[in-house]
Amino acid sequence: MSSAKGFLLRYSLQSFGAILFLAILIRFFLFSSYAMSGSAMLPTIWPGDFLVASRVRLKDIHRGEVVALRCPNTKDRLCMKRVIALPGDRVEFKGDTLVVNGVVAHYIPAGQFQTEVTSAGSWAIWPAKSSGSEPQPVVVPPQNIYLLNDKRADRDDSRTWGPVTMDNLEARVAYVWMSLDWFDGDHVRKWPRIRWARLFHSID
Repeated sequence: MSSAKGFLLRYSLQSFGAILFLAILIRFFLFSSYAMSGSAMLPTIWPGDFLVASRVRLKDIHRGEVVALRCPNTKDRLCMKRVIALPGDRVEFKGDTLVVNGVVAHYIPAGQFQTEVTSAGSWAIWPAKSSGSEPQPVVVPPQNIYLLNDKRADRDDSRTWGPVTMDNLEARVAYVWMSLDWFDGDHVRKWPRIRWARLFHSID
């Protein structure tokens, strides 16, 4: 092997190694990818969505952001929830209506969904009829956050768990990079259909 070919081979291997090392650093320290299998965050995140999430500055979370975290009741399971309240905030419910720090959310109908408008912003939710048992008002402790599902009939969130420590956070969800629909009505497709309209859809 000539010296020129040897140099090119070493250069290629070193370049590949550097790119691989950078990809690993990005994957484990800056960004993560997740696949959504459940329906708890409908209509924001759909089953079959593949998501990109950022691991940067997780202690600087804002109300309204969607986060990925280890479920408090089952640490080997991943959850995605919306941040509703931060340390020191007071959260309560009046029937189906969310109240944070005394500010009552209002709701704009959008077909079977609603837009929930709060002092922190607005986002789509799938409303549910009141279960008749409202969660008790709570003040979020230091280093904790209060999380809700956008599909409000699914109460596997802070209404059941209470506030959640920030140590459980893994990433803040940014956008959908791929979305696959495996279902045709009640039947499972042999091959999934790509939901083209959801590709690179940002998570609000």
